[in-house]
Amino acid sequence: MSTEKKEIVVLGAGVIGLQTALTLLEFGYSVTIIANYWPGDDHIEYTSPKYHWRTHAGPDDPQGRRFDKETYEHWLELVKKDEDTGLVLIPEIYIWDHPTPEIANSGASIWWSTLVPDFVPLTHPHPLLPATAHFGISYKSFCLNPQKYLAYLLSRNADHGVKTHTHEVDSLTDVFEYVPEAVGVVNCTGLGAIDLVDPVEAEKLFPTRGQTILVRGEAEMARLRIGEGYIAYVIRRPGEGTILGGCKVDGDWNAEVDKELSKKIVERCKILAPELLVDGEFEVISEQVGRRPSRKGGPRIEVEWKEAEGRRRFICHHYGHSGAG
Repeated sequence: MSTEKKEIVVLGAGVIGLQTALTLLEFGYSVTIIANYWPGDDHIEYTSPKYHWRTHAGPDDPQGRRFDKETYEHWLELVKKDEDTGLVLIPEIYIWDHPTPEIANSGASIWWSTLVPDFVPLTHPHPLLPATAHFGISYKSFCLNPQKYLAYLLSRNADHGVKTHTHEVDSLTDVFEYVPEAVGVVNCTGLGAIDLVDPVEAEKLFPTRGQTILVRGEAEMARLRIGEGYIAYVIRRPGEGTILGGCKVDGDWNAEVDKELSKKIVERCKILAPELLVDGEFEVISEQVGRRPSRKGGPRIEVEWKEAEGRRRFICHHYGHSGAG
């Protein structure tokens, strides 16, 4: 396809939509973003409040591995530029309470061990490894301030002349009424795709509920612990504090904070971030719930062609990334 300023619509202004739009602009396309919500908006339907780099790709997911590798390498280049991206590269520890296939042979099976800097297995005795834990690793990873990063992406889009419209569309072909010259649309609507795709595809989409707590102070390092039936994490949010979490509950649309879960999160994270405790407690700023946009079978990245407004145009689907967005 020629890149001589052909117009493409990107539907959605989360991290997937904004990065997609920026990439298209950098390749010479003209881009219009249509979205309900934008960076700075605080709405559960917009985007997850927790960002840091952690791969979700397993041994049978080469596409996920490629995405995570490209993201890590791209962010390494961004932090070198010292721009106000909301990104920081800091030490992280990853702790398992029980043996898993992934950590067999002292972590030799971890596919990303050669990707991240300063990768070191942790075995007992080690000051960073809790006494009840089985194994751990330390390395360097990224933590983000999500609103700063989204604002950065939107600003970069603006530098390239992106056009924006705040609008709720009822179908994917509706966008061509607002941008009739567009040759296609990229559907980056996350869970919003449920209302835009066919019923069979919509049945594959579901939320994975997360709950986090923002506390005062910035953790020295990021920490992640996989226990029996729970996950606990401490993620620095540069310029704002530290995120404590969390949970992953598939199919749960509940937007209310579970106070009992918050108590469990606090107790699980005390051992992970003792430097943030004041008189034995965290100073809580806020509690929040997020919905990871999940899909049975993994992300949908697929192009289909439609007749719309008398012309043949493409619809590129780009959603369902869950916590790997």
